[in-house]
Formats: sequence, C-alpha cells, structure tokens
Amino acid sequence: MMKAGFRGALLLCGVAASLGMAAGARAGTDATSDAGPDKGLTEAKDAFEAAQNAFVRGEYDKAAARFLEAYEKKPYPAFLFNVAVSYEKAKLLEKAKEYFERYLKVDPNASDAAQVKARLDVIAQLLAPPPAPVPLPAAPPPTGAPPVAGTAPVPGAPVPGETPAASAGSAAPGSAPVAGISPASGAPPTAVAPLPASAPPPVLPDIDTKGLIVIDSKPQGATIYLNDKRTGPFGKTPWHGSLESKPVRLLLESKGYKPEERAISPRPDKLIDVYIALSEEHYLGWIEIVSNVPGADVFIDRKDIGAIGRTPFTGQLKPGKHTVYLEKFGWQATQQEIDVPPGTATQHTLTMPPSQSGWITITGRTTAGGRLVIDEKFGCATPCRAEIAPGKHKILVEKKGMEDYETDLELGRGIETAIEVQMSPRPPRTRAISTSIVALVFIGAGAYVGHLSQQAKDGLDSDIANHQLIDNNDPRFLRGKVEAIGADVLYGLGAIIAATAVYGLLEHGPDSTGVAEHKAISFAPVFGPDGAGLAFSGSF
Repeated sequence: MMKAGFRGALLLCGVAASLGMAAGARAGTDATSDAGPDKGLTEAKDAFEAAQNAFVRGEYDKAAARFLEAYEKKPYPAFLFNVAVSYEKAKLLEKAKEYFERYLKVDPNASDAAQVKARLDVIAQLLAPPPAPVPLPAAPPPTGAPPVAGTAPVPGAPVPGETPAASAGSAAPGSAPVAGISPASGAPPTAVAPLPASAPPPVLPDIDTKGLIVIDSKPQGATIYLNDKRTGPFGKTPWHGSLESKPVRLLLESKGYKPEERAISPRPDKLIDVYIALSEEHYLGWIEIVSNVPGADVFIDRKDIGAIGRTPFTGQLKPGKHTVYLEKFGWQATQQEIDVPPGTATQHTLTMPPSQSGWITITGRTTAGGRLVIDEKFGCATPCRAEIAPGKHKILVEKKGMEDYETDLELGRGIETAIEVQMSPRPPRTRAISTSIVALVFIGAGAYVGHLSQQAKDGLDSDIANHQLIDNNDPRFLRGKVEAIGADVLYGLGAIIAATAVYGLLEHGPDSTGVAEHKAISFAPVFGPDGAGLAFSGSF
C-alpha cells in the first residue's frame, strides 16, 4: 500500500510539473521536492519494503541482500543493522558478525551500540571451536607379549609356549582383565578422555529489524522538536534515524517561516520519509529569548498552561505586546513585556538574579499524598520543594493515617534543606471504637440490673410503709442484693473497658522521623554553545 501511494504521488508531481507549477511539497511518505524526487531514496525505500516482505516470509538470505541493496542506494546505518539481523536469523553467524561490526564502524555513537557489542560477544562465543578431546596415556602391553630377554618372568605372566587360554586359566582367582585390553585380539583400543562438563552454550536474545525515519525540510536546517518544545530541540534537518515504536508529533521550525507539524507512527518494519516545505511568514514575528541562566522555563502571557520552552528560546508570536516570564530553581523569577513587530526577528535578554530565599525539600516514599505546612500555612503537596524566606520556621508534614512529623528549622539564604521523612502508621481506631461499644453495653447492663435492684427495694419499702407484714425469707431481699452486687460488677467492668477504649483512642504509634541534609547552593559562570549563565554547585 505504501509503495502504491508513493507511485501515485510521483504521478501527481509529474502532472504538476507538466502544467508548469513552481513548487511541490512532499509529506508523509512522499519524496518530492523542487528538484524532483530523490531517486536514491525512492530506490532505497523499494528495496527496504522488498527486504521486509522477504523477512516476514522467512527468506532471510533474500532479505539480507535487499537490505544491502537499500544501503547501496542510501548509506543509512540502520540498513546494515538489518542486514546483520537477517543473516543471524539465517544462522549465518559469520556474516551477521561482519555486518554488526560494519554497523558500529559506520555509526559508533549509535544509541544501541552497547547492546550490539554485547551481541557480538555472544556470537564470538558461538563461533569459537569446541575444545579438542585429550587422549589418555597408552595402555600397558598385552599380557600375551613375550618377556624381554634377560629379565625374570613376572609372577602371573604367561609362560612362553603356553596358550592364551592356559595363561588365562592360571591367573589369580578373582583377578580382572587389564583395562583397555581387548579380550579377543589383545591389542589396546584408542583411549580418549571424556569431555569435561561445561556451561550451556550462550543464547542470543530475540532481535528484530529497525525501522527508519528520514526527516527533511525546505529550507534545510530547520529545528526539529518531538511532541512539544519543552524538552528542547531534538535535531535539525536533514535527519535520519530510528524512533521508538509509538505515535509521535514532529514540530519543525525555522526563522522567517511558519512552523509546521506532522504526526507519524514509527514501526520497526517501515521506512517513513517526511518532507515538509515551510512557508515564509510575513505576518508573525520571530523572537529569541536569551538569559544569563540557560535552561530557565519560558512562559508567554500565561503561566497556568505551562512552560512553552527553555532558554535560549526561539519561536514565532503574533504581533503586539506580550509578557515573558522566566523561572528556574535557585533564581528569582523575572518577567518582561516585549513588543513583537510583524515579519521581524527580535532578540530579548532577561536577567535573573540569584534567589535571596532558602528552600525546603520533603522526600520519602511514605510522604506521597501528604502535605507540607510551614508556620501553619500550606506549603505544597508532598513530596515537594518549597521556597521560603530565611529564618526560623515550624515545619509540619501530615498525612491521613500517619503520625505527623514536626520539626523546627532555621534556614539561611541560598541554603536548601532536604528532609527525607519516614512516616509511621497511626494505630487504627476501629479496635478502640469496638471496645467503647462493649463498655457501653456493660454500663447499660449494670444500669438495668441496678434498676431491677432498686425496684425490689422500692417494693419492700412500700410494703413496710403500708404496715404489711414482711417475712425475713421474702425472696425480694435476696434478689435485690444479688441484683445490686451484679450492677456494681457490671459498672466496674464497664469502667475498666471504657478506660481501655480511651487509651486506644489516645494511643500513638512510633513517631515519624526525618533525616535532614543541608546544601549550600552557589553559582559560577558557565559558557557553552547554548549561551552563558551560572551553574549550580553545592556543599553537603
């Protein structure tokens, strides 16, 4: 499908040229420009696609040949890598080794150079010849050999003239034949030592071919960004290489031209050719923001949408007045209003003085989801860093279900204090609550039994008041006493359980702890290709 689309694009470009159109644009997988299609890239793409088709079918020799053909058309290192992979799949390790080495020679700074070198080590082990077997010492002469003249016969040796059978019969009882002697012929066999046990042979991990991304533009030298500008420039056109297999957005920008974007989806089996012809911009203004602090976050007009880049920053803006904000840790935030004229390039320099504050940083895995409170005011959601004025401060780190961490801190100017906090879990209150309920039950039962005892007493008092004769054996006396004693017991148990519940509610776990580290931030001037500024250094 890609090949058919490409040929269709070439046909359209040919029609446009016959009509006398001044310029054409190449996008996606098209390969056209003002000078016509890049013949070498076109042929390399065809060879690449044929190689991938052969690779999928398991025709690895053919795939290697077509990848090599693509390299001859366009010497991209990824083609050599794919040749090596194809030969490895074909079990031709000598050739795989040769082309992996060529790949590293052509692109010694490849991102996967370390992995390829490790793979070459494994291939070298697999290609090494196995160790030769070690022969055993020669066996002793056969027992049937005549003794050397002038020597005494050996006890148990056959007497000259005796048959082998007789000799065998005269052997000592229980004796065994000599090792290495053939019973039939008496000639010693060839003795070979067994190979020593060795580790299993190394295994090559699975590997796949590389896709290729080719990015070019008109004019060349445009700056390439991936997804957004906050991560800084990725490269400049023309550029070729491999990208991770996931959707990515290309942003191309050049002074005096409108920025352009293109979404691509790199794959290990595709060659994607991106050509973007940038249009000249006569309306927007081109700005360059530089600072004495390289790498400061740049905000334009609004800070709530996040930084749009870092110093030194270049880009285009609509004509008019804009506010530029710069921020970076260790420096005082600064802002400046600029005027952007249409179709004009302007440079703006913003100076950031070193911060006069101190910083506190809360770290530790257990602090996630908590918050930092400085002098009873919310600082930030932990783990985090907060900038505060020099002086004495009360620091509190709190988190639901954890014991609070508190400390007093005296912070100096230009000092960063990092505290690694280990928060201790607070004992659960469920047990204390259930204990409280049990205490209430006991106290309630005591109250009820006490009420029954009081009823018995009131009944007796009423009968006495009415001048009724009461027998000392009246059961209400005994029942009232038992109920009174029972009520007291229940009250006592309830009080003990209630005290236990109160203790559980007030109980604390081990204190949360923190280890503080103080770092004095100083600044030194630095100079580099991206500008000048001050570098951090710290004393610990």
